[in-house]
Amino acid sequence: MIDQTSVELDIQKRDLIEGLMKGFDVIIAFNSDSPQLTASEVAERVGLTRSAARRYLLTLVHTGMAASDGKKFWLMPRLLNLGQSYLESARVPRAVVPFLQRLTQQLQESTNFSLLDGDEIVYVTRVTAAQLVNAGFEPGTRLPAYTTTAGRVLLGMREDAEIAAYLDRVTLIPHTHMAMTDKAALFTEIVTMRKQGYGITENQFEMGMRGIAIAVKNRNGRVIGALSVTSNIAACSREEAIARGVPALQTTANTLMMWV
Repeated sequence: MIDQTSVELDIQKRDLIEGLMKGFDVIIAFNSDSPQLTASEVAERVGLTRSAARRYLLTLVHTGMAASDGKKFWLMPRLLNLGQSYLESARVPRAVVPFLQRLTQQLQESTNFSLLDGDEIVYVTRVTAAQLVNAGFEPGTRLPAYTTTAGRVLLGMREDAEIAAYLDRVTLIPHTHMAMTDKAALFTEIVTMRKQGYGITENQFEMGMRGIAIAVKNRNGRVIGALSVTSNIAACSREEAIARGVPALQTTANTLMMWV
């Protein structure tokens, strides 16, 4: 059995190391749109002076987590050790892998296990099918929760007021011309997913792709993540996908409940 129940700590500001927190901010200032940044650019994004930002960046260079040409800085693969440490120490993602492997073998489609982190969905484990083109998200991918089936399913596990508050504060950016951008309609869909016990979406994040997801609970009834399968819409009809995928996901989720 695995018990990773967390408790809410009474954390005071004096207990925090602000330098470490700011260091994390410096790291996440880099993204796909800005893979290389100057110290001045980092300072502006993070809210530091240029000299302070440069010290943080030089520290990352010293530890091998960043590199520089003397003007711009960029992150290095060694930074992946931070994420790897989570995957190796977190029990749930490791425990899920054998179940995902069996699910992928059964459905012959790529499967994922993901978590809701604030307003974002994070894909932490993936098993790919033996296909030339594999659909799905790589481990570590973070996306706004509303963009994916798993994210919508996990949002549905919240109270209606929390879902409404989430939708109030986010901007729905369409990734395809068929993506849902009406907040009232999205609220209805999220609540419907909760009532029916699974979610299915098509053409929302990528044209031609279908996602089916189901929430996973531990033996205490606490939602710990979501199982999902991603497939090509052309492979079968929506009805066939539901008839085949939902029971397999539900069986896997029910089995997982005894282990997590």
